[in-house]
Amino acid sequence: MKIFIKWIHRLIILGLSVVVFIYAISYAMPAPSLGQGHYIKMYDQDHKLFYQSNQQSNDVELKDVSSHFLASIVAVEDHRFYSHRGFDPIGILRAIKSNLTSGSKSQGASTISQQYSRLLFLTNEKTWTRKMTEAFLTTRLESHYDKDTILQGYINTVFFGHGVYGIKNASHYYFNKEPSQLDLNEASMLAGVINGPSYFSPFLNKEGAKKRQKVVLNKLVEVGYINQSQADQVYQTPFQLNKNPSSSLNENYPYYRDTVINELKDLDLYKESYINRGLNIVTTLNQSTQKELNKVTNEQMKERNELETSSIILDTKTSSVLALVGGKDYSHSQFNRATKASRQIASTMKPLLYYIALENGFTPTTKFKSEPTTFQLDNGETYAPTNFSQKYANDDVTLAQAIAVSDNIYAVKTHLFLGEQSLVNLLQKFGFNHISPHPSLALGTLNTNVYRLSSMYATLGNVGVYNDVHTIQKVYTDDGEVLYEYQPQNKELLNKETCLILSQLLTSPFDKAFNTYASATMASYPTKTTFAVKTGTSPFDSLCAGYNPNYTIVSWSGFDDNRELNMTLDKRVPKVIFQTMANYLQKEEVWYEPTPKIKQMPIDPISGQYNEKGITYWFKQ
Repeated sequence: MKIFIKWIHRLIILGLSVVVFIYAISYAMPAPSLGQGHYIKMYDQDHKLFYQSNQQSNDVELKDVSSHFLASIVAVEDHRFYSHRGFDPIGILRAIKSNLTSGSKSQGASTISQQYSRLLFLTNEKTWTRKMTEAFLTTRLESHYDKDTILQGYINTVFFGHGVYGIKNASHYYFNKEPSQLDLNEASMLAGVINGPSYFSPFLNKEGAKKRQKVVLNKLVEVGYINQSQADQVYQTPFQLNKNPSSSLNENYPYYRDTVINELKDLDLYKESYINRGLNIVTTLNQSTQKELNKVTNEQMKERNELETSSIILDTKTSSVLALVGGKDYSHSQFNRATKASRQIASTMKPLLYYIALENGFTPTTKFKSEPTTFQLDNGETYAPTNFSQKYANDDVTLAQAIAVSDNIYAVKTHLFLGEQSLVNLLQKFGFNHISPHPSLALGTLNTNVYRLSSMYATLGNVGVYNDVHTIQKVYTDDGEVLYEYQPQNKELLNKETCLILSQLLTSPFDKAFNTYASATMASYPTKTTFAVKTGTSPFDSLCAGYNPNYTIVSWSGFDDNRELNMTLDKRVPKVIFQTMANYLQKEEVWYEPTPKIKQMPIDPISGQYNEKGITYWFKQ
């Protein structure tokens, strides 16, 4: 036993010596900068800064913050904050005991100083290296700054959910108040949110927010700031939340920012070894285009209840993302539908099908009969698709008219005529693997999102030349090291002439001359300059996708829970967004020129016969 006690004493002495050594080194080193180091800066295509992560400005001093909030945050996060030197030995021992005896969810013992060092200098990687680095940075903070400076930095930097950092932004977002005006009810709620914004935000979970607030209030009673009667009275008082929280957000393009971060992760550059050096990202963002897309999205989504939307705009030649919207309100849902949703693309699939058809001898005048049809499949099953609103020509229709009115019978007949594997093979060129051939594939039963769909349309618009859809042009550190620079693939994926002929065909949805047994799908949404376009509608999704030589635009609307779209107004949202953005972007006429391998011929839009006063389409020589 004496030997055991002797070794315990030695370990304690060794531990204390290590601690003294670390603090001595920390004191000898320069003070860590509270506004530098760990951040990500994003610039638009004109190299103008539009986002900086976790920036520490100390824009609110402690004297300008409600004493209720300061008491609440210290009580619940680190009630011995003013008595320890960066680490709480009692809290650490209590956490170890709890973790050893409870067998349930593990407890942590991070102090405010530790949390602040993590916010300033580190990512959230859960590795021993990060924990050791965090400990060292904590000692440096404690060695060079007083407690009030650390607390002030912490409350200006910590995340409150909904894309909101810092007490000033949080006060405005949740309560439309200055931090100094927060009462005890509001302050204790905000202090509770920090532990888990997705669980304790009253905008997302009022019951969870009240339960967490009770924890904060109990801590305030424990430290003697209030008595139990006061705590009970506050707990029974409902929150008076900001009725328009999104108006307080300073960040204009959160969905675009998230897309850039995800691309950074895909490039394996979202690492603390880079971020700690200051990571600068030159993006493809066009701020004026993004602002216009935000504007039309907000206008269209007013009073739409739970209807959602996503849109993307590319430079057709480079596939660079100029603007992106992943939902109608980032403050209520951070789910990026532009990049993460999995929805049926419906008839926006048809241009790919008709590309294959044109490759196999079809022309704008190739005809199939549009009538109710039950298809007998090779496996013995039957398939009976219908046209929208059960409208049929009950006669032969041309490819041009089938595209204009989005005739489903024509599409399925084309699909089966070409062989179901043909469309599968083309989709594989765009990275869609493990797709089974089926007649319904012609009508867009493929599930994806507008981000990937835009890649296909941009390739058609770039006359068959493929480039990856991307938001990042260049990544470099503060010391000038270039970590990444985008290089276009310029891969010739599709036939140029076939893409040109298809593009001319895809102008037909705007033409009222095709309003016969059904209406041309975009006849009510004309654009001022020429665009190729295709709409898509399923019971659950509405899409509009198109392009010209300069821009590719794809927009979607639907419900997250796959409820049916019952209102015409819900279905028209993507069309209005497409029309508005097309007119905003393209002021002067820009269209393709046919190559010597293509001849131009005016045809009667209905019969398909030559007519010098008809609509001009392109044919292979």
